[in-house]
Amino acid sequence: MTDDKRYEDIIASIAAVAAFKVSGVASLSGVAGMEGKSQRKQPKSVLVTIDEGTERVVIDLYVNAFSGVSVPDLAYDLQQRIISEVENATKYKVKAVNVNVAGVVFNQ
Repeated sequence: MTDDKRYEDIIASIAAVAAFKVSGVASLSGVAGMEGKSQRKQPKSVLVTIDEGTERVVIDLYVNAFSGVSVPDLAYDLQQRIISEVENATKYKVKAVNVNVAGVVFNQ
């Protein structure tokens, strides 16, 4: 199953689109200090690792949240939305969605 690497970009795109459907997400955030680590053509805000043997994926997501949003609730909502959309659109099962809130955006 070495061809599964081609799905990393697709899964990253699905996860990014799904993230914007969750209330409280201001934007995706670039990953500081991650240069050179699995950054093929993926957006720097979504990193995907595929376990070829089990067809499971781990998604690391970096977002900026609006101020006043409950971070635990936001993380849970992101995890549920991304798991649902990735599993419905691909053959892969999601092992984990690691949500990292990199910043807070204050309304002006």
